Amino acid sequence: MYKLMFIFLFLKLMILMPGANATEIRVATASNFYPTLNKIKSSYEGITGNKVIIVRGATAKLYAQIKQGKPYDILFAADSIHVDKLVKQGKSINYEKDKNSLVYAIGRLVLWRADVDSSQQLREQLNEGYFNKLAIVNPKTELYGKASVEALKAMELYESVKHKLIYAEHIYQVRQFVESGAADIGIVSSSYANQDIHWEIESYLHRPIKQKAVILKQSKQFDVAREFLQYIQSPAIKKLITSDGYVLD
Repeated sequence: MYKLMFIFLFLKLMILMPGANATEIRVATASNFYPTLNKIKSSYEGITGNKVIIVRGATAKLYAQIKQGKPYDILFAADSIHVDKLVKQGKSINYEKDKNSLVYAIGRLVLWRADVDSSQQLREQLNEGYFNKLAIVNPKTELYGKASVEALKAMELYESVKHKLIYAEHIYQVRQFVESGAADIGIVSSSYANQDIHWEIESYLHRPIKQKAVILKQSKQFDVAREFLQYIQSPAIKKLITSDGYVLD
């Protein structure tokens, strides 16, 4: 059944001439998924001629903007909590029959810095406390931050490093802190360190980082928004998402 659905979607996309009846959708995304979503955007636009405008930021801030009426068509959150709230508040529409939100990826945490020789070196640096500042996402507002704290506690390191923590608004800012020297090391999503040397934090050390997407009821481009979420579920795009370090549900 799924194979037939994707064949139908592929044929539907192929018959749309780029530039003809092009439609623009605005997609709000958590910063951690931006690099991957940007690749998906390029592929989708090339096939359909439609335009995808991406706005990235912290999920909590994007959620607040949606509540205030910001004109987004789709939200790709870094968690499931904010999407579930929007669904409960009646601010979403189904992307398929009886399906109001999609778990599009499960995030993974890694320890990263730019000038490292091996993943073992990173692990030892964390374990031994050989650093002045460790950047993580704010655990009060973002699931990636909560998961980072949970992992540090599970490794019995939190008490010894909590005075060295600095908090970022989102994953991209964690990387910026490390690159600028404001932090020595940082816990980021694997998508932001996939091409670099990093140390992967085992997923059993923290709650699953289930990331959901939802079409917003305020959208005036329902059909294109639904088509885009269907495209996200195609085999080729699923392969792209996993190659960027995510796990699928």
